[in-house]
Amino acid sequence: MGCENNTVDLQEVEDASRLKRNSINTRDSHPQRPKVEGWKTFAQDTTLHGARFFSTDNVFRRFVWIAAVSGCAFFCIYQVYSFLGHYYERPFGTTITVDIRDDNTDLPFPAVTLCNFNALDKRRYINYYLTHNYSKEILDKKLQDLVLMIRRSKAVSTEEVRNRTPELFYRPEVGDETEMSQWMFGHQIERMLLPNSPRFSSCSINGLQCNEDNFTSSLSAVGFKCYTFNSAEEGGLLLKASLAGRLSGLSLRLNIERDSYITNLLSPAVGIVILIHDQKIYPPVEEFGIAIQPGMSTFCAIKRRKIINLKKPYATNCRSGSLMFDSNLTYTKQACMINCRNDYMIKECGCTASKFQANRPIPVCSVNDSILCAFPSYVKFGTSQERTECEKECREPCEHVEYRTSFSYSGLQKDAYIEHFMSILNDNATSAMELEMYRPLLNMTEEEKEKFIDKNIISLDIFFEDLSVEIIEQKPVFEIWALTGNLGGTFGLFLGMSVLTFLEFFDFIFRRILHLFKAREKNRHFT
Repeated sequence: MGCENNTVDLQEVEDASRLKRNSINTRDSHPQRPKVEGWKTFAQDTTLHGARFFSTDNVFRRFVWIAAVSGCAFFCIYQVYSFLGHYYERPFGTTITVDIRDDNTDLPFPAVTLCNFNALDKRRYINYYLTHNYSKEILDKKLQDLVLMIRRSKAVSTEEVRNRTPELFYRPEVGDETEMSQWMFGHQIERMLLPNSPRFSSCSINGLQCNEDNFTSSLSAVGFKCYTFNSAEEGGLLLKASLAGRLSGLSLRLNIERDSYITNLLSPAVGIVILIHDQKIYPPVEEFGIAIQPGMSTFCAIKRRKIINLKKPYATNCRSGSLMFDSNLTYTKQACMINCRNDYMIKECGCTASKFQANRPIPVCSVNDSILCAFPSYVKFGTSQERTECEKECREPCEHVEYRTSFSYSGLQKDAYIEHFMSILNDNATSAMELEMYRPLLNMTEEEKEKFIDKNIISLDIFFEDLSVEIIEQKPVFEIWALTGNLGGTFGLFLGMSVLTFLEFFDFIFRRILHLFKAREKNRHFT
């Protein structure tokens, strides 16, 4: 019996061993697919709040949690849509701050451009042609031609007028302003500044005397001869203000030479027009300047203002750089529009203002062109397609400096000015030019002298209201960090999700897809 039992046991062991070997061989010949994490396991482990209840045994509880999480998810998707829409509207706000200067920091004094309302000085025109032996009869006719042209009369477009007054029809091939009638016969700053004396200065800045050498001359876009104080051109020193108030500002005492005006019904203003601006910009003084009348004392308080705009994709879509016609000047919208208007004038008149020639092979407009063609073309430009296209191209500058101005007025002490002129006329050191200009006062009555002051004399004081700088800056309301914060707050509050939660879902989906691809490859291999 013992032998039989041992024989049975050995047989059973051999059978078990054989089955084990067969099982191992079967697994080796048919490998099983590796298990991958399922949704139920992932829902138990993810940091998404409520997901672990999706597989609970209680059906009602499962339904409530699925509905709650789905509702929160849909709300978050709606918020994402709203936030992105608001973000791509690119909203911005404007902040106004005041930069208080240090006690030892001076503020750059602005450039001041001024033009006499009278484009051509009648007295200089007469004196010039008298010295060239023109008869009084011819000179009277030339003046009549000039008056008709300024009034934009078609009567000047005759061969007789062209032969008698050729200087009004002369088109320089290059912008040599010294050869142009507007330059030759415009008012001179040395004549407009009143005579100085030990007790009287016609030009002073920061309490120090200045003169015509502190002014640079130029022709405006419409042919007026203008002068800029403190332009800092040609290596000139930029003047600064160390104190606020009238005592440290610019003081000018000017004579507009009213008797030299040519009667002009289309622009019957007298006095000067001024523009206070930064040295780096083009001054459109005729379009945007401020009129200063004679017979008054004018106080102009200024405040420096710096404006900073946003670039694309914000609605301002600001533009930076220099001007096309002058690389030394920074871009401004006003100068860009004036340049477009000049291009339209080139198309209409076949000539350009000297300021905008910029080495182009286009002749400079004559006086005749400026008056009879340029001004009408400006009106036409305002309703043209070119102006509409130019408005799109001429965007706001990204950064520029401007000056806010406020004016106050008072009368003049006429007797003080009369006393000054009388002392000048009795001074042996008085120049011939000053004697020529003011000698007629000797034969005037007191009433006539006061009338002369009212008609001719301007007192102008320009000074800083204070030395702080007002900064107006556009700033984005909804930047990318704000978008991220809003989205993170919404997802965190309603779903408890963070960036890492999204990564968990991406990791799970990636592993599931990778598993499917591997399974397909193995099935294809064994078939």
